[in-house]
Amino acid sequence: MMAGITDALLERTRAERAAMLRRLVDRFAGIEVVGLDRFDAAPAAGAFDRIYGGQSLAEAFIAAAKTVDPNRRLHSTHGYFLRLGDPSREVSYVVDRLRDTRSFSVRQVRAEQDGQAMISFIFSFAAPAHGIEHQTPAPATPPPDTFPPRDALLLARHDGALPPNSGVPWPIDLRYVDQPPWERRIGDGRHRVWMRVDENLPDDPILHAAVLLFASDLTLSDAVINQHPIVWEDLIAARGLFGASLDHAFWLHAPTRVDRWLLHVQESTRAVDGRGFATGRFYDETGVLVASVAQEIFIKETGGG
Repeated sequence: MMAGITDALLERTRAERAAMLRRLVDRFAGIEVVGLDRFDAAPAAGAFDRIYGGQSLAEAFIAAAKTVDPNRRLHSTHGYFLRLGDPSREVSYVVDRLRDTRSFSVRQVRAEQDGQAMISFIFSFAAPAHGIEHQTPAPATPPPDTFPPRDALLLARHDGALPPNSGVPWPIDLRYVDQPPWERRIGDGRHRVWMRVDENLPDDPILHAAVLLFASDLTLSDAVINQHPIVWEDLIAARGLFGASLDHAFWLHAPTRVDRWLLHVQESTRAVDGRGFATGRFYDETGVLVASVAQEIFIKETGGG
């Protein structure tokens, strides 16, 4: 076991993640219909001083799914993070029914506070079908129990005095295979992370897809910053740096469960004008490629100290 990581710390962090997961699931279930294709969500207090973009994305998906035939499943979403949200205030989700055909249903969703859009995403749902199939194999990777949880690593590293916006606890157990973002050495832009939730979830494909969308925005920035002399603590605490996700694209290739281990294989192939581009592939433990994601992250110097 790594220095400072005890059995007591591991159990504490597991319990904290599980409690946050239950709050997140309850929050998803509490998204309320307030009008024709309009939904409200309660204030989003959590581990950040802003509304986490992946949470807004997951909630927008749930709102969209409420307007679609339940036999159709999400296959893709594309959109933009437009403004930082205030976690102390409720969020409204407005759904536009763009198209319904024999094969697809397409919805556009805006998340709003005081009438101003925070995010705008289009979700496409598909009816079951059969056709061509292939995939890239999963990379050879040590099993998840080889690595300690992210939360325990951070608490041991900071002796419990975590920097702002460190995201502890997150509702998901993350285990870094390659270097964590707080290591100062320059990496090669390739980044693997095991992830799952700590408790068994109901057999609800909407819930599992929502939690996976939530998770898909958590670590893509790591593949960008590990190629630069950016100190992670400075970035998340906004000490001289500001970072935010700009856009997000996600494809769900096959139904999957987030209460089973998934390997997120990430890489960043380009950064220019302060925008870092990253992609990711989610594999289940059997090596099936279940989802893919792409994103640009904006990072700029602010001159603050």
